[in-house]
Amino acid sequence: MAQVTGKIIGLGSYLPPKILTNDDLSKMVETNDEWITERTGIKRRHIADGVEDKSSTMAIKAAKAAVEDAGIDPKDIDLIVAASTTPDVVFPSIAVCVQEALGCSEDVGCFDVNSACPGWIAAFNTVQGFIESGNSKLALVVGAETCSNYVDWTDRGICILFGDGAGAAVLRAEEGKKNEILMRSSGSRGVCLHCENRKQPKRYDEEGFEQSTNFYMAGRDVFRFAITEVPKLIKDLSVKCNFSLDEVDYFILHQANARIIESTAKKLKIDIEKFPMTLEDTGNTSSASIPSLLSAMKKDGRLKKGMKLVLASFGGGLTWDANYIEY
Repeated sequence: MAQVTGKIIGLGSYLPPKILTNDDLSKMVETNDEWITERTGIKRRHIADGVEDKSSTMAIKAAKAAVEDAGIDPKDIDLIVAASTTPDVVFPSIAVCVQEALGCSEDVGCFDVNSACPGWIAAFNTVQGFIESGNSKLALVVGAETCSNYVDWTDRGICILFGDGAGAAVLRAEEGKKNEILMRSSGSRGVCLHCENRKQPKRYDEEGFEQSTNFYMAGRDVFRFAITEVPKLIKDLSVKCNFSLDEVDYFILHQANARIIESTAKKLKIDIEKFPMTLEDTGNTSSASIPSLLSAMKKDGRLKKGMKLVLASFGGGLTWDANYIEY
């Protein structure tokens, strides 16, 4: 019996129109364009207005673009999984918001996942499980984040990093090589990336609680973690799934920091040209970064059918995941 897997047949993304440049940030905190660029590779980031653009509405815009790109009828979609760490609605899920906006039928499963920056990969792997088990034939995977809502704009180590946006992919059940994955977590290192839920009224008077509801990151610890664990994860994936890193067309890494991506390429001894980046223009958009990057690559012609891709992300948890797929 032929192996069935979820093939990406449509990609879409959305970035809010408001742009915050490094020069803009230099007027808010003690920093400058050269300092930010050297340490992160980021030049600008898009910031949602919280009215027209928020996680749910950006998810809808990216999803509509992916559906249009796939050339499908939304009523044929039978599963929607959305990833977000920064939803504007606690419930219903962002996936349900997307279902309504697209005009999908009611014969569709909808739910969200929360896995910080690797969230889209977690959602992608979840959908692949549904497809490979025969429980879905046409699915939508969305990542949407309004990171700016959780940024302390007086903290120059954090506010320079994050942007807002959304990305989406349509997956269709087709014959092909199954999705290969490795997923790892380390709760003991979770303190490195942390954010408390503001809706804990009994803690409002607790010292430090207000600050803890913003993104906290131990920058050096996270950097060391990423440049150590991500290359190792990719090597382990190649061993587990019996493929050579040399045969991979592109390594689609989470767009957090150019130095992390460059270090990963160096450790793997792979040409940096195989590690595309969009973070210069977007900043870290968390779970939206990988689908948005894929969408940008399809639009400019770099992404072609049959290409072999490694997807890898890392973030709060700490969690780090990688996939090997044929596009």
